[in-house]
Amino acid sequence: MKNLLKPSRLALAVAAIALPLTATANQSLNAAGYASTIGGVINEGSVHSSSFNPAGNNLLVNKTDKFRFGYLSNLGGYVEIGESDDLDKKVDTMVDDLDAIDDFGSGGEAYLKARYGSLGSNAEDYYEAIANEFNNTIIPDLEKGGQFRAGGQLQVPLTPFLIRSNSARGTFSINASASAQLKGAFLGGPFGIRASFDGVGDLDIDLAAAAGIYETIKSKKSTGFTKADLEGIKQNLINAGIFNSANNKAVIEELIANGDFNSTVDTTFTTNSGLDVKAAVISHLSLGYGTNLTNWLELSDKHGQLETGARLNLYSVETGRKFVSLQAEANSDDDSSTSDNLTEDFLDNTETSVGVGLDIGFLWHSTNYQAGITFYNLNEPSFDYPDMGKVLVDDATTLTALQGLEAAGKTKVADSVKLTRHAVIEGAYYTDNRNWMLQGAYTLGTATNFVGDEFQTLHLSAGYYPKSAWIPGLRAGYSKNMKGSELSKIHAGATFFGIMHLDVAVSPDTSSFDDSDIPRYAAISLGFEEKF
Repeated sequence: MKNLLKPSRLALAVAAIALPLTATANQSLNAAGYASTIGGVINEGSVHSSSFNPAGNNLLVNKTDKFRFGYLSNLGGYVEIGESDDLDKKVDTMVDDLDAIDDFGSGGEAYLKARYGSLGSNAEDYYEAIANEFNNTIIPDLEKGGQFRAGGQLQVPLTPFLIRSNSARGTFSINASASAQLKGAFLGGPFGIRASFDGVGDLDIDLAAAAGIYETIKSKKSTGFTKADLEGIKQNLINAGIFNSANNKAVIEELIANGDFNSTVDTTFTTNSGLDVKAAVISHLSLGYGTNLTNWLELSDKHGQLETGARLNLYSVETGRKFVSLQAEANSDDDSSTSDNLTEDFLDNTETSVGVGLDIGFLWHSTNYQAGITFYNLNEPSFDYPDMGKVLVDDATTLTALQGLEAAGKTKVADSVKLTRHAVIEGAYYTDNRNWMLQGAYTLGTATNFVGDEFQTLHLSAGYYPKSAWIPGLRAGYSKNMKGSELSKIHAGATFFGIMHLDVAVSPDTSSFDDSDIPRYAAISLGFEEKF
């Protein structure tokens, strides 16, 4: 018996995958700190509100001023991990099972009998039980918990920059930033069995679909296969729907054509599972304009005023992608290749594309309340990732695994991301002097970012916004993503001296690792901007 899926290599690969990395203006970008606490609402407390509804530009510049801008208005980052319940222990069990297969003659048999019962006197007798345990328990848990996301944003100094123009009867906004987004996700493929017929080739057997084929091969490998045995295996492959999978058709037909087979047959585990890592570095430049429709149309402002605005976004995006195949890593003899390979291809294989997005918004405001709607990404710009079919042209094992996951509908070999069209409704209620404010926003439809995460966010917040620079401003919020990760977050922030914002966020949702519960999300941001 030849076990190509080496436990030491598997342990390293899975450890990298399961690693918890403890170390939204336009929802496609990272929201600036102050804005991430209050949500997608126009609020005079931060110039970053101009990154949301462009209709609010007029409200963000004091009527006695012509300009408003940020000094170094945002520097921040976030990290998020997947949902896990002692995933590290389950991975340890997975590695122990494979260690026992490799050391079957020296203690492994006793371990497997204690775990699965007495199934036979050969290591192959335990393959099906182990594969079923992986497929039904560990792989689904890895798909939930083997995820991480991280990102950061740096605002270009002096932006956002707002300019009130009497001749244009409105307020222009200029915004520029650089940001990075990173996403790693474990993509699970079923563990199966590969039977290697010496001198001919391999049959890949999906145990969920065709456990009987493996039983036939296991029973015959020591005595040899007659032509009738091989024809029976072919029919079983057809019945199970895996006749055309991988090289099965060519191998079984060659075996039948050659007649009886009495040479060596080795068996090993096989899987398409792996870690799919995507990264995007985004340079963003936007130009917006907001104006008062009530004045343009000479309407009565007795009950309130209507603002409208539009924003043009220019994105220059450099993307990178790496797929780490569990099978390829397990078969590798280089113990350092997992961590090394995660960074090498990001530097060597990237794709750069430029796109333009259009946002428009409307905002009604009165003495004590406001309500608005913003339509983002009306033209749905898209950005390409490197074509992994070209990147992996010399790595057949990894490419085959990725193609198998594509066939299962879990990813694409040549992938891209589209910033989806969506709307955000917002509302706020405030006191006459606007010192106290309640705010809320909700995404209609699904928003996406540059690594393909999905968002449909509900955000509620409240804050105290003093006019004096000597009294700290305080704010707190709660948000929940109704899509994708479905994370809840608690936000808090304070403004000091009217110009310095410090905001943090943490998720009440936790994951357990090493008998400890840790929050699944944390973020921090620091910014300086001109006071309203």
